[in-house]
Amino acid sequence: MSALSAQAFHRDVQRRISASTHSGPTYYLRGYEAVTPEQKRALEQYNREIEQLRQDAQRLQQLRKDPVLMRHVNGYWQHYKARQPASPGEFCAATYTNLHGSITLSGVDKSWEGGLLTFIGKNIPQPDRFREISATLSQSGGSPSTVRIFNAQTTPAMRGYGTLTFAVPSMNAALAGMPDQQEFAVSIEGKEVFRMSWKDGSGARDTLRTCMRRG
Repeated sequence: MSALSAQAFHRDVQRRISASTHSGPTYYLRGYEAVTPEQKRALEQYNREIEQLRQDAQRLQQLRKDPVLMRHVNGYWQHYKARQPASPGEFCAATYTNLHGSITLSGVDKSWEGGLLTFIGKNIPQPDRFREISATLSQSGGSPSTVRIFNAQTTPAMRGYGTLTFAVPSMNAALAGMPDQQEFAVSIEGKEVFRMSWKDGSGARDTLRTCMRRG
């Protein structure tokens, strides 16, 4: 190729790039054409993945309009009496729920100053009958501790979810150390079966204290 023809070639390439024409073949687009069966299959797979991503994005936008689902995605607290009937100050409970499961802190009656910390999740064992087992609880800001806990059998209303309940020695102490954000992890025989965190814990703490003081 002479110097003159080379200059003409590069000018033509620059013209095609600047014009961004797609009405015919261009030099800068030619390298993207599928010229072998393997390249064609790879391009078809790529196009399928792009279409799937587009459909997923549309479904996500639709789901975001569902207030019930988004409530679970964002997480929320519920306050109630864990048992009825209950005297003022007794069985005050707060449950935080999101897509991973739920965490409940609840008091009992006036005969015991302690309470219960209950975890519900899909990976927790679901025995046929109530049992006592050992589990290791890890909390953000604290050291792991292995204690005896209770593993309840699954009820029809909670099918697919397991329940673990830890005894809380003092509800007042638990509330005093209850942070706004907290992560919990539970392991059984070295295998993690539950991990979840809450937010807005300070508001739940204050509501629980108000309930308990009514006694």
